[in-house]
Amino acid sequence: MFSLSRHALRHTRNFALIAAAKWRHPNPLGVVAAAATVVPIARCFADSDEGKTNPSKANNMENKSEKVTVNKEELRKRLTPLQYQVTQEAGTERPYTGCYNKHYEKGVYQCIVCHQDLFSSDTKYDSGCGWPAFNDVLDKGKVTLHRDASIPGMVRTEVRCSKCSAHMGHVFDDGPPPKHHRFCINSASIDFVRKAAPAPTPTSSKK
Repeated sequence: MFSLSRHALRHTRNFALIAAAKWRHPNPLGVVAAAATVVPIARCFADSDEGKTNPSKANNMENKSEKVTVNKEELRKRLTPLQYQVTQEAGTERPYTGCYNKHYEKGVYQCIVCHQDLFSSDTKYDSGCGWPAFNDVLDKGKVTLHRDASIPGMVRTEVRCSKCSAHMGHVFDDGPPPKHHRFCINSASIDFVRKAAPAPTPTSSKK
């Protein structure tokens, strides 16, 4: 478990204050949509020196995931209002309320929309920010990064699923070493698949 640095704490406090201000005026669904302003060119997460210190400037790389088209009406029926709001309208769940914030079972976290594997429990840690945090993605081609200037005076790096373009959350550069990444992900955007127990080792019968 890692403790927050002063830099990380400042990021968390600012984001929480802005989010809290928005929750004073809830929409009919009872959640807030923080519409993201996304640049046309998406960047995939890359393990370059520049990407380690500033994920928003990570190098472009080939997208390994096959794109899928999402049927919005079917998605509304399958997902909860909060899951739809977060993944399709770039909303944000309230901090410390997500079911995976303090969840540490062994397994894989998938995109709630297309079920693509995104994060491993091996990279999950307690950042103290109120949302599930990971210091790396399961595979570099699984997510795309986008410039998000939707909040005045703040520029963040949005994280989306590379397969269906669902909004996951944001990534910051105040995570634990050696990569210093903090993928701050909404619980409403992911689903957990428990790691299967190892098969018992067959024993030979004695005669």
